[in-house]
This record gives sequence, C-alpha cells and structure tokens, in this order.
Amino acid sequence: TEEKSLKSAQNIINNNPNFKDLITCRLQDNLENILFGVLKKDEYFDLSICNPPFHKSHKEASAGTIRKNKNLGKKNEKLLNFGGEANELWYPGGEIAFITKMIKQSAVRAKNCLWFSSLVSKKESLNVIYKVLKQFKAVEVKTIEMKQGQKLTRIVAWTFLNKDAQEKWAKKKRISPA
Repeated sequence: TEEKSLKSAQNIINNNPNFKDLITCRLQDNLENILFGVLKKDEYFDLSICNPPFHKSHKEASAGTIRKNKNLGKKNEKLLNFGGEANELWYPGGEIAFITKMIKQSAVRAKNCLWFSSLVSKKESLNVIYKVLKQFKAVEVKTIEMKQGQKLTRIVAWTFLNKDAQEKWAKKKRISPA
C-alpha cells in the first residue's frame, strides 16, 4: 500500500470517533509480503481486511476500462476507471495470485487473527480461492456478495480457529463469535 493511501484511510478512521481506537492501519514496506511484517507473531487482531489488486497487468486494467466504456456507450477514454498506484491496481497473476499468497501467510499467522478477509472482484476467482483455503485448512469460510449498480463483488472471509477457539477468543475480547 502506498503511504498516501494509508494516510487517506487513517483520515477516514480519524473522522469516525467510534472507530478511532478500534482500527489500525499499517504500511507494508516489503512488496514481497502481504501479512508478514505488518502482523507480528505476538499480536492479535479480530479482523484483517484486504482490497487486493485484481488485474494481472496495466494492459489488463486498461483493457477492462475500454470494455467497460464500450458497454456504457462511451467514446474511447484512455483513463482507467479507478484510481490508485500501480501496485494497488495490478499484481503478477492478478487477484488469484495475491489472495493465494495472503492465504499462505494467514495460515502461518492462523492464531493471530480471528478472521482474515479479502475483496474478490472476479467471480471466476472464487473456486481457486476456495481450493487454496481448503488446502491450507481454513476451518470456516464465508462469502458475502455485494452489488453496487451493475458491479457484483464479494468478500471472502476465513478463519483457522474452530468454534471452541472462536468462543475462547470472544470471551477474552467480550464479543460474540460470528
């Protein structure tokens, strides 16, 4: 994540007093990692939220914009239909590769976070993501669909903690388990 994106997120949190002391944003300095380096071995979080890069390349991102503009009946507009820095918009292998790496790293930090989650833009990515979650022994997986206009996305959330461990976590935090 770029520093200016982190500052923007922190500004949103700071302007919402109910969340100010509950949400922590961190900058990932190492582009080879997703969770390692920001989620330490001795830290515990209730939730990790990720909005991953979903394109495989700048070329794929541009092609998506052209296709969208054509479907909307717009002239060829060269601008991408979303903002952000390069490493926030595309990743080698796209969202499947990014989320797969996140799942692998979350399995290593399985007891440090109650729920991990990621936005999934492409429906065709879901089956691969579910297989990877099964391979890394996620105990529970939930998918939440969201629709805004013509765009359908989903959030996939997973935990490595069984119901007993979730209940113990909730008692420590005094929250109700999912």
